[in-house]
Amino acid sequence: MSRSEFVVRLKLAAFFCSVPLLSLQGEEAAPLRLLTYNIHAGIGMDKQFDLERIADVILSVDPDVVALQEVDVKTTRSEGVDIAARLSELTVMKSVFGASIEFGGGQYGNAILTKLPLEGAEVIRIPQAVANEERSILSVDLLFHGKSMRVLSTHFCHREERNRELAAEAVLASQQESDFPIILMGDLNALPDSSPILRLNEGGWKMTSKEPLLTVPVTTPTRQIDYILFRSPVGVPIDVTGARVLEEEVASDHRAVFVELRW
Repeated sequence: MSRSEFVVRLKLAAFFCSVPLLSLQGEEAAPLRLLTYNIHAGIGMDKQFDLERIADVILSVDPDVVALQEVDVKTTRSEGVDIAARLSELTVMKSVFGASIEFGGGQYGNAILTKLPLEGAEVIRIPQAVANEERSILSVDLLFHGKSMRVLSTHFCHREERNRELAAEAVLASQQESDFPIILMGDLNALPDSSPILRLNEGGWKMTSKEPLLTVPVTTPTRQIDYILFRSPVGVPIDVTGARVLEEEVASDHRAVFVELRW
């Protein structure tokens, strides 16, 4: 082989080796797939306690992160089952549970299921203006594409508007120092034009749909009270690449909301 032939072959080898690398570098990163679902303690519209069908709803969209509300852990109502742990098994996802109250011989609160690496978690108590069922925010720090992000799962008061307003303020106050993307998911018991939602919007939390995503009543939804919102730091634009309500009306008394975000 002459020296010139060797140089040509070397250049061709370098070219073909570089093509897949350049192609991979040009690909967009996969979006973050999110689901929020008030599961009504696993009790469906037919009054049956059935976690397998809750898991089927979750698995139908292959989410990276799921925020759950009305989660029982070892209560008499839910047959002593640790719902967070059981759904973790059924979906093959890690689970984090945050108790809001002691209830029925066990606990009741919010949970998060995830496929992503877990960095930390805490429960943030929500203050009340009018005494009612205690509420909380479950905050979980995760890694997405190797970078930090946070997911909040919460359930605002269903009776008192002032309590919901304080819950919105608790979200704003607890996250004001954060410098990475944060996703707020949950049953906020508030309409899109209500004071708590508008306060969150004013505080930099963005909606994931221009039109209401109707979630209740579950059989024929006419109102949105379940949401996925997000807040991003300066210089980290987040795009909504999909947002819809899942067409399932038996497993719970709410419909689930599914959203895809990309950054």
